[in-house]
Amino acid sequence: MLRRLGIQSKLILLLLAVTLASIAVVGWIGFSLGKRSIREATEARLTALRACQTAMLQSMLAGLRDLVISLSDGREAIEGTRALAAGFRELGTQPLSAAELDRLEAYYRDEFIPRLAERIDAKPVLEQYLPEGAAAQRVQERWIASNPLPAARQDLAEHPDDDSAYAAAHARFHPAFARAVRIFRFEDIMLIDAETLDIVYSYQKTPEFGTNLETGPYAGTLLAAKVRSLRGDRDRDDFRIVDFERYRPSLGKAMGFALSPIFDGAQMIGILAIQFPIDSINKVLTNSFDWQSQGLGASGECYLVGPDHTLRSRSRFMHEDPTGFVAGLRASGVPAATCNAIERQGSGLCLLPIRGLAAEEALRGQSGFTEGTDYRGTPVYTAYGPIDLDSLRWGLLAEIDVAEADAPIRRFGRTVVGVASGLALGSTLLALLFSHLLTRPLVRLADAARRLGAGETDVAVPVATDDEFGRLGRVFNDMAIDIRQRKEQLEQQVTRNEELLLSILPASAVEQRRDGDERASREFADVTVLCADLAGVDALAARDGDARALAAVGDLVAAIDEAAEAAGVEKVRAIGGSYLAVCGLSVARPDHTRRMIEFGRSIERLVAAFQREHRVDVRAAIGINCGPVVGGVVGRRKFLYDLWGDTVAVARRLAADGTAIRVTGRVRERTGDLFTFHGPESVTLEGRAPIETWSLDRAEGR
Repeated sequence: MLRRLGIQSKLILLLLAVTLASIAVVGWIGFSLGKRSIREATEARLTALRACQTAMLQSMLAGLRDLVISLSDGREAIEGTRALAAGFRELGTQPLSAAELDRLEAYYRDEFIPRLAERIDAKPVLEQYLPEGAAAQRVQERWIASNPLPAARQDLAEHPDDDSAYAAAHARFHPAFARAVRIFRFEDIMLIDAETLDIVYSYQKTPEFGTNLETGPYAGTLLAAKVRSLRGDRDRDDFRIVDFERYRPSLGKAMGFALSPIFDGAQMIGILAIQFPIDSINKVLTNSFDWQSQGLGASGECYLVGPDHTLRSRSRFMHEDPTGFVAGLRASGVPAATCNAIERQGSGLCLLPIRGLAAEEALRGQSGFTEGTDYRGTPVYTAYGPIDLDSLRWGLLAEIDVAEADAPIRRFGRTVVGVASGLALGSTLLALLFSHLLTRPLVRLADAARRLGAGETDVAVPVATDDEFGRLGRVFNDMAIDIRQRKEQLEQQVTRNEELLLSILPASAVEQRRDGDERASREFADVTVLCADLAGVDALAARDGDARALAAVGDLVAAIDEAAEAAGVEKVRAIGGSYLAVCGLSVARPDHTRRMIEFGRSIERLVAAFQREHRVDVRAAIGINCGPVVGGVVGRRKFLYDLWGDTVAVARRLAADGTAIRVTGRVRERTGDLFTFHGPESVTLEGRAPIETWSLDRAEGR
């Protein structure tokens, strides 16, 4: 292969091979280092953010623990628990009347059960949720079923129309608990009797109020399980975190609680339960829903995963586009029941499944960074780690879409490719330049000899030296000059003859003679013919003289010739005020009829401009027809090309009968959807039957 290449090609290949190999190696090293640096930066940013969020949440939860323990040691908690528990037990000796029981059942049947059914997948049954025991029934009938305030504001009721000891205790301690809720932004505060596990007080007055967490309708909740485990402890400063769950007293919303025992001296008398501040956690994780300023771009987020591998915080994508988010979950294969529940709750807490290596490792207490797929099925980079408090462990994941994180890598790659391409191009040019300089004398002489041998005579070898190549070049140049002079004389004569022939004959006739076809005529199956008569040019001669009139008319015909050439139309001849043209003759054109009509419109515009310039009444009468013609050369020594046939005769007749563009029915049929015609009008031809013709709309022809 190399043996067949010239010296210049071999030099070019050598220079390019060395240069391109160097560029490829340096470019790959640069891209690899840049890619690694960008991914390391992404890992460092997500890991730092995850660590920062973990520290903030642990600090928040530790503060919550201290606050709950402090509240459980307070006077209001101790005295309130004793007074409310005693009053609650006293209510157990006062069964509800039939009317009161009916009101309580009506509340559950008409309000709570229907609202709960809208939020959960199962169909709730009334008997499963009715409180048991006279005390529970009475507080719910008084503070919930008969409460005139709406459900969302029942916490404002300090005491109903009741003179019981419980109502008095409630009126005494409720304002203090309500103030704590407002100050610390709790969702709810509950007091639980340590002996019976009855919920003797609830700030929110939701349906768990008054029920028993050991035997009541909510004994199976995580709250009840934690309360039972806490009751056996004897540590005054004990603390429990209850993980989020779909808490049915709150209509299936995700709820979490913090618990601490209430001691009066050495005796545990109750348990303080504070509903977990979900909004505060979301505020920390989402930076108050401003992920951009947190450094997470357009697709990053931080979120919590619970022990059951479901979401424990707000999803960015659910917040930004709830409808699109749920639709995306359906498309990614999340079960329809889960998607429906998320849609009903308006949140993915305790519903949206979170799987993958990052979640598994975080819940096992490991920290790290990985690339995987998130809950949307989208490739992401994830920094993960655990959050531990008490016996509860969550996994915290800081993520960003791979597509967004790697965008700088792709931009860097495009930059590297662009720079490498530029260097390769520059190297190629330099290789060409230096190889050309080295081999230029030989290449020029060899190329000149080849061209001269191929018939080219206009060649010369530049001579810049006095060596052997210079002397050989001078001899070669003298020989080429002599040959060139002789050939130029011959070519000039041939060119003059060719130009003269083309000015007389169409290109098809000239080509016919070049091919050795000496036939006088030739048939053409389908062309379009235009005949134009310019009436009124004689008046210009009478006014300005024959010489000026001839020059002006010559300019007009030249302009028409230019328009014909632009439209792809061939001029046949122009004699006096008559102009004959054809389209589709030398060059087959599928749209030759449309081109000819456009050419006719150009003639009208040129005649109108001529009329304005010379202030003479010159009019163009144009006839257009299409069909077969016969074309041929007339004469032996002096040539004239002409067209014959009915197609030409009809076009001439139409041009002699009016001042507008007139076409035959065949022309109209081909172009009727492109132009507007008026007619028909009958035209009589000598020796033929009358034919129908149409006139092109003058407004369209201008």
